Amino acid sequence: MNQKLKIATLVISSRTYPAVRNMNMQKKLFFNQEIKYEDIFWYRQGRSHELDGRKYNLVGNDLFLDISDDTLNMGKKTLLAFDWLNNNIDYDFLVRPTPSSYIDYKNLNQYINDNFLNKKIVYGGKIQETNDQSGNLVSFASGSSLILNKRCVDQILQNQDLWEHDYWDDVGLALLLKKINIFPTGGERFDVQGNPYKQQIDLSYYQYRCRSDNHYGYPRIIEAHVLKAIHEKLSSKRKSKMMMKINSLMLEILKFFYIYHFGWKVYLFVRKVIKFFLPISIYNFIKKMFIKQITSFKLKRFKV
Repeated sequence: MNQKLKIATLVISSRTYPAVRNMNMQKKLFFNQEIKYEDIFWYRQGRSHELDGRKYNLVGNDLFLDISDDTLNMGKKTLLAFDWLNNNIDYDFLVRPTPSSYIDYKNLNQYINDNFLNKKIVYGGKIQETNDQSGNLVSFASGSSLILNKRCVDQILQNQDLWEHDYWDDVGLALLLKKINIFPTGGERFDVQGNPYKQQIDLSYYQYRCRSDNHYGYPRIIEAHVLKAIHEKLSSKRKSKMMMKINSLMLEILKFFYIYHFGWKVYLFVRKVIKFFLPISIYNFIKKMFIKQITSFKLKRFKV
C-alpha cells in the first residue's frame, strides 16, 4: 500500500501578470484536494515591510525573499527558497511548480511511490533538450514542475556556486547537477492546449501545465480559469453541458481578440515612433536614461 509521503511544495512566483492571478487561484485549489498537504509555499521578491529586515520571511504561505523577481535572478531566488526550506520544513520530497501548473497531490504521491521512493537522488520532471552556449546538447527537467528529493536539494545548495545564472533557471540547474554527475530521471506532464473543454483530459497525471499563450494562442488571462477547470475535472465536480459550452465559447472569443505579446508590441511601436521623430542623439540620451527600466521590462514581462 502506498504511503503518504512528506512532500513540500515551493511555487516560483512573481508580482508580474499573470503570476499573481494564477497564484491566488492555486491557493484556493491546492489546499482543497483529496490528499491534503500543508507545506505549500509561493516564493517571490519581497518588499521592505514584507521582509522585515530578513533575507527571507514567511507570511502565511507567502515566502518573501530579499532578491529581485527579474528572470536572470530566478536561479538565485530558487536557491534562497531552498535554503529557507531546508532550515524550516521537514520533508522528503520537493515539488517546484510554476504559477501556470496544476498539481494533483494524490497522483503525485502515487507517482513518487511508484518511481522515486528507492532512488538515492531524485531530479525529476519532463525531460527536454536544449544547447549550452558552446552548442553542446543539454538534457534538463522542465522547470514547469520539478521533483527533487531532499538529498538532491542538499547537493544543489552545497554546490550552488556552480549555478550559471545566465541560463534559464531549469537549464542552469541541469548544468549544475551535470557537473556533479546527477542527471534528470524523467517525470510526467499533461499539457492543456488552451481550452480545456475542447480537449480530452487524462486524469492520471500529477502535473497539468496550463500555459495558454506560446503554443495555443490564448491570452494568459484564461489560465486561472483553466487551473480551476482541471481541478473540477479531477475532483469529479461536474458542470452541465450547457455551462461547459458557454465557458468554451468565452475562451474562444478571448482567443479571437488575443494579440500575441501585446505589451512587447506596444513597447516596440512607441520606441519606433520616438526614434523616428527625435534626433538620434536625443533618442540615445533617453534610451540611456531609462536603460534600467527597459531592461527590467524585458526581463519581467514574459515569465512563468
